[in-house]
This record gives sequence, structure tokens and C-alpha cells, in this order.
Amino acid sequence: MAIFAHLLGNTINNTLVAETLADAELATGGTCIDITDSPAGIGWNYDATTNTFIAPVVPTPTTEAIPTN
Repeated sequence: MAIFAHLLGNTINNTLVAETLADAELATGGTCIDITDSPAGIGWNYDATTNTFIAPVVPTPTTEAIPTN
């Protein structure tokens, strides 16, 4: 078993566990990539030219967004 990422464009939109890449692509009906040994997850981008994953940017909360109670 391996962990696969289902890609929409170059963004991971879902993850799944399957026996093979072919099984993952059959189950999702789209392009998948093995992420078993990667920290990547939903929302990460994949650069196929360098075979690397890019973490999403997490916005820093503003003081207005932080509860005070």
C-alpha cells in the first residue's frame, strides 16, 4: 500500500491509499503521484519539472482576526 495525491493541475486536491499508481488513477479518474515518503498533502503544489512539492502559504492572522476573550 502507498499514499497517493490526486492532482488538479499542479495542486493536490485529495489523497488516497492504494496498491498501485494505476489503482489510484482508476479510483480518482485523474492524475496521481506517490507521496508516501513526502510531507505533502491537500493544498500543496507539485512541480513536475523538479519533482518537488511546495507547501501552501499560510497567512499570518491580523490583530483583528485574533480573538481577545
